[in-house]
Amino acid sequence: MFKIHKLHLLVILASGVLCAEDTYMLQNSVVTGSAMATDIAKIPGNISVVDSAHISHLPNQKITDTIKKLAGVMMYRDVGFNPRPAIKIRGINYGTLVMLDGVILNDLEGENRILNQISLYDVTRVEVARGAFSSLYGTNAIGGVVNFITSMPTKLEVQALAGYGSEFVSDTADKNLYRFYGSVGDAFFDKRLRLKISGGFTSTQGYPSFPTYPNSAGEYTPSVLSNLSGWYTDAQGRQIIGDGGKRKYNTWDIRAKAEFDLTESSTISAMFSASNHNYDFHDFKSYLRNASGDVVYDVGGKDYFVGSGYGGYGSYTNLVGALSFTQDFERSMLKIAFSSANLISWWQDADISNGGNRFGGAGYTQDITTSNNYLDVIYHVDLSDKHRLVSAVQFRYLDLDQSNYNVANWREVKERSGAPYRAYGSKAFVGSTYISWDAAWLESLSTSLGVRYDYWRNFDGYTIGALAASNPLQASEFSPKASINYKILPNWITKASIGSGFRMPTLREAYPPMSHGIWIASQNLKPERGLSFEVGTEFLSKYIKTSLYYFQTELSNMIYRVGNGTAENPRHYSNAGYGRINGIELSAEIPIYGALSLEGSYTLTSAKVIKNDADPRVVGKQLQEVPEHIGNIALHYNQPRGFFGSLWTYLTSSFYDDVLNTPVLSNTFGHHEAQFTLNAKIGYMFNNGIEVSFQALNMTNNRYYDYYIVAGASYYAQLRYVL
Repeated sequence: MFKIHKLHLLVILASGVLCAEDTYMLQNSVVTGSAMATDIAKIPGNISVVDSAHISHLPNQKITDTIKKLAGVMMYRDVGFNPRPAIKIRGINYGTLVMLDGVILNDLEGENRILNQISLYDVTRVEVARGAFSSLYGTNAIGGVVNFITSMPTKLEVQALAGYGSEFVSDTADKNLYRFYGSVGDAFFDKRLRLKISGGFTSTQGYPSFPTYPNSAGEYTPSVLSNLSGWYTDAQGRQIIGDGGKRKYNTWDIRAKAEFDLTESSTISAMFSASNHNYDFHDFKSYLRNASGDVVYDVGGKDYFVGSGYGGYGSYTNLVGALSFTQDFERSMLKIAFSSANLISWWQDADISNGGNRFGGAGYTQDITTSNNYLDVIYHVDLSDKHRLVSAVQFRYLDLDQSNYNVANWREVKERSGAPYRAYGSKAFVGSTYISWDAAWLESLSTSLGVRYDYWRNFDGYTIGALAASNPLQASEFSPKASINYKILPNWITKASIGSGFRMPTLREAYPPMSHGIWIASQNLKPERGLSFEVGTEFLSKYIKTSLYYFQTELSNMIYRVGNGTAENPRHYSNAGYGRINGIELSAEIPIYGALSLEGSYTLTSAKVIKNDADPRVVGKQLQEVPEHIGNIALHYNQPRGFFGSLWTYLTSSFYDDVLNTPVLSNTFGHHEAQFTLNAKIGYMFNNGIEVSFQALNMTNNRYYDYYIVAGASYYAQLRYVL
């Protein structure tokens, strides 16, 4: 049916092991933010690690919930199920590099749709590195890096769980949510061979998250509804005639991993995963009544409950594979890695202008295939006990195709025929090399200096339909970074770093979808560049663990969204002249008594357009979808056996949906209100490995709009077994 790219083998981008050395109390080995596994105290910048206890014992429903509690991190439109999940660090759109076991997941569209599909309990650790890391990872790492890590067994390990949840109030949260997960792993041949297989499945009937208007833009048209009652006008003046239906969805994923020690100093590892999410809308609710009081769905001969682009139905399948070889020498290590992440997807909706309705008829499609392939060669050498050199070369081959077809019956998924009425695509080749020098001058003083060169070239680009001609993009980027870490006391460290980063425009920014309002193409976008600086301090004692960082990023050719989607002001992406993002990140954890602790974080972000000759109106305005204030407070009782519990609240200030800073309206679709949620989880782990738990989510039933309306109060109960 669709063009399927050949699956390429893939491998972890950068991982390994260094010889152990004495470190201070803040010691914690991480891979993200360093080319190899490194003491967290020596990695530049604000680094966070989420361990397995925080993943399993806190009120998390999906893997992105695990990092939402961290300073500087924000989830894009985090409302129940978002088919386009995205992580934003330090306010930079598409500026976060996302990895799974070191495999880069970002595609040419800048998307990470697989994040919806990875089972929460498959992840045992998450590493988050804030700041510019283009010197290590290249494009997309201008704001930070997130690495979701799955485990490998050293003995027989078995895990199985089943859970059920639903709404407290009808039509306000996911209804009849079922979740299943299982994994088994073991080590054989004196632990030289390690194998693991896992799988998960989630299903729910969903809830309605957006309204229905009597035209595509929700504009005021009184004549259309003159003989009907029940509709109302929202704060933006748009007529609402009902809801857009409940999004029922399913997700599943399977993953197999293997590691084999060829010798005492060489290891080969492999991974393959297949995952999918699919959704459909049902149970549409109309507010309209005719003179007889009957429910009305047809308005002027059209079914506006479908065809808006916000609903429809679709399926998104991700295939990821990995293969790597590691050879340890006496004072050095060589790693060769192949990697590939691929998406095959389709989506369909009604074309109501040609007679389509919720039951079928004319419609249109959006078919997307992407393939992201990597070859990495990494060499690490200990020049001495105090100095380490890491060098690498990387090659990327990226491919994306998107096609839109007209179909006779949008409720049927059939082989595409004829020519698409709109399509675009491109391939890209990236050749990169980097070198990093880490030095420990004193036990209390360490530095890091690195530089990366990227050559990026788009080729074989094409456009069909209502799009401008494709312009191949070519760029050469140097990304240096320097940092210094100073240990004032064994439990007190300061860090400072400065580095540059960049991100290439995504194809979705250049050729946005013709839905969700009116768009125009922006094929002349330039790479966004940033110069980042940060300074901070971390302190650990038996009374408190705390960190405070100041960050600042100077952005040139800043890419931002313009317009509100109307004919007078269509949406498109543009390069601003100059922007500045600065702020503070504060986090603290206070042990109270025994297993009871209090932790919290606060992020202040000022993201302003400083100069833009093309549109002076936006100068001094806050960037869209960047809240100025984000806060988290959590109370935990966390122990490996027996009772555990957590109470977590999340808060943000309201924020703008456009760079003109159109005032935020309350209870209005497409706006971003101030956010507050209160979530709780309690459970008990028995000595035989059986765990029972119960979650209450959004306990106050505070329903605000984060573009879409968030899920209200719900519950989730789970039975889990761990061997």
